[in-house]
Amino acid sequence: MKLVIDTNRLIAGLLKSSLCREIILHEELTFYAPDYMVTEIEKYRSYICEKADIGEKNFSVLLYTLLENIRLVPYDRFSHCLSDAIETMEHVDVKDAPFIAVGMALNVDGIWTEDKHFYRQTVIRVYSTEELGEILWSQTSEE
Repeated sequence: MKLVIDTNRLIAGLLKSSLCREIILHEELTFYAPDYMVTEIEKYRSYICEKADIGEKNFSVLLYTLLENIRLVPYDRFSHCLSDAIETMEHVDVKDAPFIAVGMALNVDGIWTEDKHFYRQTVIRVYSTEELGEILWSQTSEE
């Protein structure tokens, strides 16, 4: 399954060993995000280190580990979809338009987020953490 990952889900995976971290590392999922996501995460480095009670070195190792399953998409790969994404998100949250544009450009299966405002758009299917967990672990139990 190919999904766009919202920044909040990566931050959640960095904060604690949880379902979010398990989902990010799940081998049957491939995640995509605008490449500036790393810059966004770096803005919160101190906050995440403090909340997660981890040092800078452990933060870097964990971030690198989680990013191994997230393909960072350069602007030129989704820019052709950005105006449509902005139009889609203008009444929702235009700052999230690049995530929709990545999804449109790569024809993904959905976006994984806990931001409720994403449900106000109809271009890309939205998956919550709970939904993904149910999908992934029901497949595992069937095998």
